[in-house]
Amino acid sequence: MTDPSYSRPLLSDKDDYPPSRTNSSGAGSPSSISSSSTSSSKRWISDPEMGLDPHAYAENPRLSKITTGGSARSSSIGSPITAAAVLTKPLSLFSSLRRVFRRNPTTVIGGRYTVSLRQLLGLLAVFSTLSFLSFLNGLRDSSSPAGIWVRDIIGPFTHRGPITYVYNAAALAEERANYLPLRYGLVHSPVDEAAVHDRYERVRGKGTQTSLKKIQTAFRRETRVEREERERRLQTVRDGFEHAWQGYRSYAWGHDEVKPVSGWVRDSFNGWGATIVDALDTLIIMGFNQEFDEAVEWVRTSLKFDKDPKRQLPFFETGIRYLGGLLSAYDLSGEKVLLDKAEELADCLMNAFQYGVFPTGLVTSDPKYTASARWFVLAEVGTIQLEFSRLSQLTGNPLYEQKALDVFKALAKSSTELPGLYPVDITENPVSTYTNYHATVGGGVDSAYEYLLKEWILLDGKHDLSRDMFLSTVDSIHKYMVSRPDTGSQEYAMLGVVSSKDKTINTQMGHLACFFGGSLAMSSGYFDRPEDLTLAKQITEACVLSYRSSVTGIGPEMIKFEKANADGTKFKVDPKTFYHRRSSSTEYLLRPETIESVWILYRMTGDKKYQDQAWEMFQSMERSCRTKIAYSGLRNVNRQGSYDDKMESFFFAETMKYYYLIFSTPDVISLDDFVLNTEAHPIRRM
Repeated sequence: MTDPSYSRPLLSDKDDYPPSRTNSSGAGSPSSISSSSTSSSKRWISDPEMGLDPHAYAENPRLSKITTGGSARSSSIGSPITAAAVLTKPLSLFSSLRRVFRRNPTTVIGGRYTVSLRQLLGLLAVFSTLSFLSFLNGLRDSSSPAGIWVRDIIGPFTHRGPITYVYNAAALAEERANYLPLRYGLVHSPVDEAAVHDRYERVRGKGTQTSLKKIQTAFRRETRVEREERERRLQTVRDGFEHAWQGYRSYAWGHDEVKPVSGWVRDSFNGWGATIVDALDTLIIMGFNQEFDEAVEWVRTSLKFDKDPKRQLPFFETGIRYLGGLLSAYDLSGEKVLLDKAEELADCLMNAFQYGVFPTGLVTSDPKYTASARWFVLAEVGTIQLEFSRLSQLTGNPLYEQKALDVFKALAKSSTELPGLYPVDITENPVSTYTNYHATVGGGVDSAYEYLLKEWILLDGKHDLSRDMFLSTVDSIHKYMVSRPDTGSQEYAMLGVVSSKDKTINTQMGHLACFFGGSLAMSSGYFDRPEDLTLAKQITEACVLSYRSSVTGIGPEMIKFEKANADGTKFKVDPKTFYHRRSSSTEYLLRPETIESVWILYRMTGDKKYQDQAWEMFQSMERSCRTKIAYSGLRNVNRQGSYDDKMESFFFAETMKYYYLIFSTPDVISLDDFVLNTEAHPIRRM
């Protein structure tokens, strides 16, 4: 807050100023100032940045400007005038410049006021600077190359968010208290506390039911020291989410993403505000109730799916981010508008099924603009089942679930050289046969295998086909895909890329494949397969080691090792860097797969080493990825400061959510109450 002692008189008590004013309305000055105030002994102040009238008394309360991010600015007379203040408060600035026109023997301009040559040059410099800044401010919002350049240069230093004025520190503390939850997630007014309490109960499993066995471990009661450490970490993660959310809200509200370094926007996923929809359930889980209400109001008034009926929409991303986000937020809040929007979007996505069993990769809101396809990506056709099945449960319309399950039935009829393992690209033939391909659990296929298990869980064990398909996949992974270190260590292993023809393994593993540790852990719990839990721990440990072995402490997009034998079942470990840095893909996209598996293993074993691993990874992200606006991915995890200026919406939906959940109490989004879609949106089991 601004210190009132910063105020100083512009004129001495003896100065014959200000002149008497005859405006009875008192415009531009306090009503207490009369036309006879010329002999007053009051001090006069002028502060153009704070927008104070130059005729106001120095004893009046000083206002402090709090930006969206919560930072206060010094407002003393001696502080520099910012561009934002100049552009937003020009009248106050011009009024304050009257003090320059003081009686001076070196007259350049005559009349009532005089000015010296030095003062005149100063005025010209001020007005020239104002004109240039005004020009840049206008250019910043243009789509020209010059406008893009201006945004990249001045983007991080310009404020776009709304400004709130508070009168003192107590008022500021009270305002911020409305954004911080009480100990158990409840907040003060002005939010609806009944709605907040209902959200709190839903997050902890209210209304869920299942006949399946429980797989989450029974946690022992933590000590006071353990609780304090966990809550300290939990609050740090929450603060990090708030920092990123406020950055998005200030710079890119309504757009898909904010560019966390330059402050500009990206609309990579339909331009429908992907970050808002993707973050809805995380806002509820973390207790940001006012922010959630604001986001829901935006969904109600601004989320439109038919803006451009010809626009080609990615079926996969639209399903997991938007449809999954809306359904999950409805499950956790009961806000009817979210279910209505989800059903409206699902009807749009149904256009992708008009040519056959497999949905097309691109879809339009108007079906006549959706083109047919000959080839399909496995992950794209096999990652809609959770969302469509849940929508059928909520609406009573069985068509959504029927379309989704038909995809699994068609896949089950196909023949592969590696049982249960499919190529990335598939076709829709009555009976497809796949030979001479490479199989992985990474990009292009990952979430299809994930949904085989999770669809069985969501349907309460009543869909045997998806369970059998998943177990066939896991059996082949054990048999064909596992590669182990030549050191003989049993602590870690990797899932490589296997050739269906000669069964040799390419010893590389993408970050996306790290999710499978969590799936194997859940498999071990439901199907009593201890070998799955052993492999789950080994895979996850290798992913954690990829973080620890990088300069920034961040795991790269893909790690690669040199083969230790001809078939690739053994790989060589670099004694200094673990993985082979020069042949690996060392970018980091703020991905969540490693922390996802760490969280699931913690919830299933209760081993606190996973909390320590998560904290180590989070601290590395704080050091290496945090910017003044939000968090940025990296071009190279082995070079500090190599920001890529990107923050996809899954950072809010997945990465920060998993970091938060591993430090929350175990009843928050329990594995026994929810099944999470591939974008980490919790879907209630019933």
